Amino acid sequence: MDARIYEFVLGDFKCVAISDGTQPIDAETLPTFFAGAPADELAEALRRHGLSPDCHELECCPLLIDTGSERVLIDSGGGSVFHAHLGKVIPGLAVAGYQPGDIDIIVLTHGHLDHVCGGVDQHGEMVFPNARQLMARGEWAYWIEETDATAMGDKFVVDVQFAQDCLRAIRPQVELIEPGDEVAPGIRAIATPGHTRDHISVEVTSGGRRLLCVADTMDLPIHIEQTSWHPDWDEMPELGLQSRRMLLRRAVEENALIHAFHFPFPGVGTVRADGDGWRFEPLE
Repeated sequence: MDARIYEFVLGDFKCVAISDGTQPIDAETLPTFFAGAPADELAEALRRHGLSPDCHELECCPLLIDTGSERVLIDSGGGSVFHAHLGKVIPGLAVAGYQPGDIDIIVLTHGHLDHVCGGVDQHGEMVFPNARQLMARGEWAYWIEETDATAMGDKFVVDVQFAQDCLRAIRPQVELIEPGDEVAPGIRAIATPGHTRDHISVEVTSGGRRLLCVADTMDLPIHIEQTSWHPDWDEMPELGLQSRRMLLRRAVEENALIHAFHFPFPGVGTVRADGDGWRFEPLE
């Protein structure tokens, strides 16, 4: 199993982007990532970014932050139980010099299966035996206490059921937090609702440097340039767009790096002002 990692430094912290694999997106599904996009403008945007309109390999990329005293993983990935294309986080950790038992904290940005199901193996056992898994209180309540598997439509019933099963399996490790809480020294949760009701992003600060882990507030660099286009499955699209624009403004104002879970690997770069909008510059 091929493992892809990308290491970089943020102040005193070591960071490792780890590919969990890619999800194949076909020609019918790709436009649903860009609800609100006129067909001609979307075709031009795809061409400009070198993306085929016929297919796309959507990256899934958790981020490890080693503070020196704690090892914090932002999302656990999707694992290979449900998605045969995913499940590469553990080999990636090994290449970086870590074992599952080394992970102290996992911050779950939201309840979608490609972000939370990497913590459960094919036997329903927890993959990260020593980790505290942190999720926003409202997000946990939404997925476990309030949401029927049919709530997101017939197309997603199986996905929702599997995500709920995984979350229930890791319940002994779960601790509920609020946006704004510090999850470890220098690492804080940020409220970025919209993609899901209580989606969070993560702010990392060390040695005067800042990183914003934006999770699914944006899925591709096109979403940085086109901040009125959004995935069709965003639960509260207008709120999600507000969250995205807030993060982009902060990234520019604070000269922060961003890490985006679904951007082309390793998903790390900077945001630059570009006229009335923004553009993404991948980290060299």
